[in-house]
Amino acid sequence: MNRVKIIAEIGPNHNGSLIRAKKMIRQISTIGVDVIKFQIGDPELVYSKDSFKANYQKRFDNSKSIIEMSKKNQLKLTDHIKLFYFCQKYRIKYACSAFDLESLKKLNKKVNLPFFKIPSGEIHSVDILKYMSKQKKNIILSTGMATLDEISKSLKILKKNGKKKIILLHCVSSYPTEDSKLNLNFMDTLKKKFNLEIGFSDHSKGDLACLAAVSKGAKVIEKHVTMSKNFVGPDHKSSYTIREFKNLVKKIRNLEKILGKNIKKFFKDEINVKKVSRKSLVTTKDLSKNHKIAKSDLTFKRPGIGISPLDIN
Repeated sequence: MNRVKIIAEIGPNHNGSLIRAKKMIRQISTIGVDVIKFQIGDPELVYSKDSFKANYQKRFDNSKSIIEMSKKNQLKLTDHIKLFYFCQKYRIKYACSAFDLESLKKLNKKVNLPFFKIPSGEIHSVDILKYMSKQKKNIILSTGMATLDEISKSLKILKKNGKKKIILLHCVSSYPTEDSKLNLNFMDTLKKKFNLEIGFSDHSKGDLACLAAVSKGAKVIEKHVTMSKNFVGPDHKSSYTIREFKNLVKKIRNLEKILGKNIKKFFKDEINVKKVSRKSLVTTKDLSKNHKIAKSDLTFKRPGIGISPLDIN
């Protein structure tokens, strides 16, 4: 089994602080994740004057408007460039989702993104999709709130300018997601319908959904991370603490060992048990030379180091 790529999504959980973002990188770099991911966007380009908060954002953030909320939780482009090199220092990959085309272009010119990540809210952003289609980078596409038809239309744009690796993340855009709404079996539908690798972007409170997704073949697991669930902000309550994330990584890596490979492999201890517990053809009595063996002369007894009962004929 290929190693699952684990993405720790900081998103806006630095609350607009470069110092906090660096502190999170230092701590997260020690827990075994593969990628630390951020978010970038110019609120003036992302939101119209008619924009409003989602219900969960109203509960967990006290900003007057969604534009105000976004502005206070944003880092500047120069900050993201610093974080890219800071991640390199700690030998972990930096990734970032962009919520407007200009931010994406500027960031992509300044840093070597390991892949493009399309958040669920941008699955209809044709300008971003067209730009990504012209670049030579792998793409991870979250599918929260999207129908199969909508996913199909977005993929058609992404694939327009040549083949590239695209991974679809099953996602339920509810923060936090109740277990009864996770619907992980839809991963099978995504895989069958689009013949692409699949993953899971998780917003649930526990480990079980991520572990179940890995057992169903997820190649990527993404989950939000915070330094404290008590911080004010839209995503902290539905995020894992760094300690919780560390335990999740351990469980995923152990699960990978349990799942193993798609071939049958025999280990020395099992071969030893096989010799002890299997049976061989054994004669029921001493037989003289030139005796013609009849089935009545044979029985099956341990150990399994002789002729197999399957070969009695």
